[in-house]
Amino acid sequence: MTYQYILYFFIYAVLGWVAEVAFAAVKEHRLVNRGFLNGPLCPIYGFGMVAMLLLLAPWPDSLPAVFLGGMVITTAIEWLAGWILYKLFRARWWDYSSMPFNLGGFVCLPFSLLWGLASVVMFRLVHPPIARLVGMIPLLVLQVLDGVLLVLFLVDVAGSVAVAVGFARRLRQLEELRAAMRRASDRLTQVVGGKALTADELWDEGRLQLALARLEGRENAAEALAQLKTRRAEAAARYREAAARLQRHPLFGAGRLVRAFPNLRSLDHTEVLALLRRHLKK
Repeated sequence: MTYQYILYFFIYAVLGWVAEVAFAAVKEHRLVNRGFLNGPLCPIYGFGMVAMLLLLAPWPDSLPAVFLGGMVITTAIEWLAGWILYKLFRARWWDYSSMPFNLGGFVCLPFSLLWGLASVVMFRLVHPPIARLVGMIPLLVLQVLDGVLLVLFLVDVAGSVAVAVGFARRLRQLEELRAAMRRASDRLTQVVGGKALTADELWDEGRLQLALARLEGRENAAEALAQLKTRRAEAAARYREAAARLQRHPLFGAGRLVRAFPNLRSLDHTEVLALLRRHLKK
């Protein structure tokens, strides 16, 4: 029944989210909402389980069929999800490039084998009691429940996509600010000579002030220093404002995405994303 499969999707999306959070908690010793969405859902698990239930229905008791079928289906869905996110946001939200037998960094053989084993466990142990419970729900209740969950899901998808788009735009802005500060540093070096400011001096207010203080006594540096201070103050104010927005919404904003995907790599803004990670850790 279609309504049952819709509910299966949400049940396994929630169970997948729980598994991801538990895995991260054991690995990183902290609780993190692991997922692209704000809500407690990992849709890739829901889509994967529903696809397996539909495609492997003729062979529910065949362990080899469930293992191989589950491995192929979940690997294909994981690759497709990673590729779509990559094309939409020019970023890798997870990366298996360091793993053996990977395909574009989106999937790899070791995890595919784990998906196969997990498929057998789900088919044999987890799904039968869940199917019995779902089968006991009256049709009208099931329809209403599916409708409410679908509305909440679509709202979450729209909000999460908007956050991701805003996050990409903010990375571009911070990259521009960083370039402006670098240009000011290079210009100052041309005027007064000496060593260019390091990345840490550019991004750390205290270190920058020390670097500027060392140059205060030089002739012909006053005007350049004043210009640099003005530009740096403007850029730093905008940077602090952007960083503060990340800190104000650690559970639902762009900052959550950075925490949820520790291996997130932006193809266009690698350095500024690394700096943001360091800032959030502090």
